[in-house]
Amino acid sequence: MDSSSPETPTAAPRIAPGGSWRELLSGAHLPAALVLAGGVAMYAMNTFLTAALLPSTIAEIGGSEYFAWVVTAFLVASVFASMLVTRLLGRVGAARGYLLAFAVFGLGSLGAALAPSMEVFLATRIAQGLGGGLLAGLGYAVIRQALPEHLWTRATGLISAMWGVGTLIGPALGGLLAQLGIWRWAFALLAAASFALGALALRTLPASHGRDRPSGRFPSRRCSHSSSRLPRSASRRSCRPGSEPQSRSSRAPP
Repeated sequence: MDSSSPETPTAAPRIAPGGSWRELLSGAHLPAALVLAGGVAMYAMNTFLTAALLPSTIAEIGGSEYFAWVVTAFLVASVFASMLVTRLLGRVGAARGYLLAFAVFGLGSLGAALAPSMEVFLATRIAQGLGGGLLAGLGYAVIRQALPEHLWTRATGLISAMWGVGTLIGPALGGLLAQLGIWRWAFALLAAASFALGALALRTLPASHGRDRPSGRFPSRRCSHSSSRLPRSASRRSCRPGSEPQSRSSRAPP
């Protein structure tokens, strides 16, 4: 008896081809990349920009007793808003979700540029925090909808790099504008960039709602009823999410 036996060929795992930076930052994918990375950059840059502008702001509108609240109000609002990203995507979709986030952030920035007192300035910082928290969360949550699979890794790297870009540009730009005595222009520029990116998001990102996708709930009532007369092991197999209930002929004998 021959001990040797032919080996059973196994299928090689499918590996998605890796995308290049050139593909991500050119052609049809550039607008989506700008929206995703721009939202995170706005959030990161705003934090350090405001810290550099705060002495000039207090010198003009007063309110030094609220110095710590300028940053605290923004951070608390952003953390709260970041917890609403999934619900927002499920209700309005990626395009309108980004439009809402950029609109809230832009209106808050515009209000900060026009603030006559520190109390008003704090209120606008809360609005900025709400919009910024949504932008920071949406940047990672929308990658799968906005870009093809082979570009997901590159896009994640680009978005993550925006935190470093904001740390570099924010203090430098804030210090320059504070030295020139035009700190209000910094928030006006943020508002203009927000409105432009919001319009770009509405034209670029998919508008489908999250309700079009599987909700992740337990199988339907039909599956649970049909499997109630099956053995426990068969019932578990037939009622997994995405599986069809077993037919009558495939049931185990009593």
